[in-house]
Amino acid sequence: MSNKTEKRHKKLKKKSQALMISGLVLSAIQFIVSIVLIVFIHYIGMIPTSIKVAAGIVLIGCSLITAITQRWKVPGIITKVLSVLLSIIMIIGCVYLGYTRGYLGKMTGKKTQTDIVGVYVLADDAAQSLEEINGYTCGRIPILDSDNLEKMLDDISDKDVALSYKDYTSIMDAVDALLNKEVKSISINESYLGVFEDMDGYENLESRIRCVYSQKYITQVEDSNSDHMSNDNVIGIYISGIDTSGPPNTTSRSDVNILLFMNTKTHQILMINTPRDYYVPLSISNGVRDKLTHAGIYGIDCSRETLEMLYGINVEYYLKVNFTGFLNVIDALGGVDITLDYDATLSQTGNLTVHKGVNHFNAQQALTFSRERHAYADGDRQRGRNQMMVINAVIKKMASPSMITNYTSILNTVSDNMITNMPYDKISELAQLQISKNIDWDIQSYSVSGEGASATTFSAGKQKLYVMVPYEDQVQQAKSYLEAMCRDEVIRVE
Repeated sequence: MSNKTEKRHKKLKKKSQALMISGLVLSAIQFIVSIVLIVFIHYIGMIPTSIKVAAGIVLIGCSLITAITQRWKVPGIITKVLSVLLSIIMIIGCVYLGYTRGYLGKMTGKKTQTDIVGVYVLADDAAQSLEEINGYTCGRIPILDSDNLEKMLDDISDKDVALSYKDYTSIMDAVDALLNKEVKSISINESYLGVFEDMDGYENLESRIRCVYSQKYITQVEDSNSDHMSNDNVIGIYISGIDTSGPPNTTSRSDVNILLFMNTKTHQILMINTPRDYYVPLSISNGVRDKLTHAGIYGIDCSRETLEMLYGINVEYYLKVNFTGFLNVIDALGGVDITLDYDATLSQTGNLTVHKGVNHFNAQQALTFSRERHAYADGDRQRGRNQMMVINAVIKKMASPSMITNYTSILNTVSDNMITNMPYDKISELAQLQISKNIDWDIQSYSVSGEGASATTFSAGKQKLYVMVPYEDQVQQAKSYLEAMCRDEVIRVE
């Protein structure tokens, strides 16, 4: 062998060795990334065991194949390219799984409740700050929100502002005392002012009073799961929809009140809508009736327990949604399709014309559709049905392939606008069920109704408000559907 040939041979051998070593390095990286991905798959807790095992075998097997083929020229080159591509894909998968865990953890983590308590004076009062109301008489409602009220009074005292206090038993009495100049100021939870929105003579209340001092109080909320359902196949969730600009943990009236029950055996979902004006005893009112929406200003548990009393059933979980923000998910999903059996022009909260057949809505259009009630003879009843149609459309769209294209954006929007007491493990369990069985859920919806009337309420005191007196036969019908679901019967809402 000539020197020239020998040199060429050595050069090719070194090159081959370098290629093999680089291939082995890539294989090692691929193996490490595979292990990390397997750990992430296990960590996320939403993948069925059979799929996890299969994924582990495939990933490790691919790493071994990549390593073995490095001694062969052409296969080695091909597997090097595949190794790089697989490693990149797996790294992206790890990132997405991490996002998923983080976003869901944000929804299911430690629960807090945000209350804003303010000191209000009349709009024409010269005082512009807390210090300028020193010596004022201040109305308060110690029977309600006592903990936050006490914090507020301590804060005021710490600022060397001396107020004398006069106690009232209802929100209405305290506000009237200020408007009638019986007191020069009141200290009240901001959420309570929502009671006056639909009240004759108080439509412009916000322009008649002015806040001179406010504090935000964030308190830890204990997990307060209701008793478990009598049937382990059935999961009960109370969906509370608020329409505020703040985070979903802000205390607010509940304008959307939907009970959602899932039966994992019959693969049915039953949604029961209860109108916001339903005239029912609140869980805290000792039998005194109020509008259902007002229960929200006393906390999410008050709303949930009130509905439990109405329907005689335990509702284990709640999902509180900032409905306005949640609808942004619709844009991330590319809109939703809703099929209607009527034509209408909606003008209460925007200008939108809907028609019989399939209507494609973006987020703003869906919001207009969800808020409208004046365009319908059935008023708030139809609004409730429309809201359930939107939720139904979102559920179906999120189970479609379009979810993948904007996965992180959707999760981020959901986590920012929803909180739940459903633990992460339960969500994981439901995800595993859906992935393993690919369930096509049969969604049934029912709305209870009632007779419009004018009546006094727990929150408004002696002032009469518009309420909806329940049709007892419809409440009983809703109960019968719930009982049938708990017996694992397939239900059909007429």
